[in-house]
Amino acid sequence: MGGRVSVGSSGLPGVPGRPGGRVSVSEAHRLIRASMFEPLPERGLGLGSARTAALLHARDALPPVVSAVHVQAVVGSPTAAEREMAELVRAGTARRVVVPRRRGGIGELVVMSGELEEMVKGCEGLGEDVKEGFVRWLRENPAAQVMSGGDGLARKREWMDALVRAGFLTAANEGVGAGGTGVYARPAERHALLSLETVARAAAGSVDAVGGEGALHAAGGTGARGVDGSARGVAVGGLRVAVPGAGAFLKLLSAALEHLVALLEKIPYREMPEHDLREKWDGGIAGDKEAALAKKARGEFVGILPGRTKKWKDFHGLAFDWVLREAVGAGLVEIFETHSVGRGVRLV
Repeated sequence: MGGRVSVGSSGLPGVPGRPGGRVSVSEAHRLIRASMFEPLPERGLGLGSARTAALLHARDALPPVVSAVHVQAVVGSPTAAEREMAELVRAGTARRVVVPRRRGGIGELVVMSGELEEMVKGCEGLGEDVKEGFVRWLRENPAAQVMSGGDGLARKREWMDALVRAGFLTAANEGVGAGGTGVYARPAERHALLSLETVARAAAGSVDAVGGEGALHAAGGTGARGVDGSARGVAVGGLRVAVPGAGAFLKLLSAALEHLVALLEKIPYREMPEHDLREKWDGGIAGDKEAALAKKARGEFVGILPGRTKKWKDFHGLAFDWVLREAVGAGLVEIFETHSVGRGVRLV
């Protein structure tokens, strides 16, 4: 349909252009969070009070995180975004949270340090001493993603157990190897490749020759290792900083990206005008809201209610512009100028 155009901060949907400048990482973080969901329509949504309450609760339960690739897409320059993000991390203003082996380029999340500390202080399941100790550790280690066994906080087993239960620390299963292995590999493949990668290099007769002390846990088995190396808790070497609710955020994001890709895969040449893709994302509802409301007032409304579409039932009203920016940042789609019907979206 046409040639590709750049997708800087003024070229992406829902991102205001700034003449003579660009959007900073902090501004991009606020913009992404503020534009994630569409406001509930005053009337005509088609959801009952119970389902509307559940929708609002699901929105509120999501943590204040954004994906790193989304920030890069909004800033417009991945290099500039990474440089500024590194400065914010060193200054203790922002923190990176890594989720290993996630598909779709959404494994690295960004959260503002102040918001993470507020979550820690507001957690009812943590004692005041645990809150103060963990916040102090976060401030002293702004760039740390894994808590090592040498840290003073890590030697307090009760504190670690409380933080794991609250969701601020997790025993990361980073998988093994590459090329189809890791979290999404089949269990049989993970066990087989574990033997190939570790056992073959171990001395005969040693513990490492049978996979090591944590072989079952590292291969994705049940149970977790303890602070002292036993099978009762979590391994100190695997304690990774996490944000409670990040799993729900990633699940929603992954489902939304898969749905957007599926819409484009059904179209010849896997591309379509942006306004047509927006209408499909909205569930086939006419994009002209004024005309739709006028027809409904005259009793001529024959379309489905928005509350019955996938956008509202499964994605809680996730905004199309937000998902499109995420897909651009993840490298799933590209935006180009058609020179006839506006901008188009092409599946990469």
